[in-house]
Amino acid sequence: MPKVQNPLLTQSQAACLIALRHGNETQPRIAMEAKLTLAKTAAALRTLARLGLAKRSPTKRWHATGDGKSCRFETVPDRPRRNIGAPGPAGRRLLELLNRPMRGREIVEKLGMTHQGVRQLLIKLHAQGHVRFADSEVPFWIVANAGDKTSLLSRDEERVLSAIPRDYATDATKIRLASHVPESKVHQILERLLVRRFIEVSDGPWEKRIYRITSAGLKHPQCAQSARRAQALRLPVESDRIRKVLLVILDSGELRIRDVTNALNLPPKSMNALMQYLKRRGLVKKSDRAYNSPYSLTAEGLAALAEMTRRQAA
Repeated sequence: MPKVQNPLLTQSQAACLIALRHGNETQPRIAMEAKLTLAKTAAALRTLARLGLAKRSPTKRWHATGDGKSCRFETVPDRPRRNIGAPGPAGRRLLELLNRPMRGREIVEKLGMTHQGVRQLLIKLHAQGHVRFADSEVPFWIVANAGDKTSLLSRDEERVLSAIPRDYATDATKIRLASHVPESKVHQILERLLVRRFIEVSDGPWEKRIYRITSAGLKHPQCAQSARRAQALRLPVESDRIRKVLLVILDSGELRIRDVTNALNLPPKSMNALMQYLKRRGLVKKSDRAYNSPYSLTAEGLAALAEMTRRQAA
């Protein structure tokens, strides 16, 4: 085809060309980005191919040509069609069923249709503005009615949320290992879940950010209760003697070394060495620089004691 200068495209054809420029290659993906039915998408792609703006590979994937990637175009409205936004009988059945966010496979089972039939129907309803998808990469993972206000999660977001524990906090590395989501995505997903208040964050050992799921996150329909939870962090200290020392200091607020020694009936030299060790680990601190100043727990010491107590009770 000769090169077309500033072609005149319908709005549907322009939407398909833009979808191709964004890297969408399959007809369903192009249809979903352009918000068109599969039939209208196929017609638009054929026209783009005739104009030399798109081409189809032997693997049936569509690509924008060099002209398709660079040309400027003008648009005209599509020819109006009657009842274009009205769902048919099968569409109405699906929308009546969709009273909550549902997985594509569940819709297939409940409607008694084939996977292909449900996919085509959902793409049509999406073009008509009746449904929305949670994940553009895996669109039929979760589908919701367009009027449903539920904050939908992508497949990776669902995995991360489901891996975050409620009874204890843990870090991004443990969450990544449990969710099997790439490291490059985990931190971005955690930030998005924080914004939606599905998880909460606090400071953990060694200046790490640690995460715990909130009540809202637990109640989210995509939080899988049977999913593998991320493991707890390894504590900076683990012995029962250290737990008792931290607990005695906590109960009094501040204590000198000799007071801790007397309270626990420990050898003075051993107690002095232990307090210096806890100080180096950042679990206790002196109130001032005086030799006999009392010790109190740091934020890390409080967190470590709370986690040690939780694990002992578990």
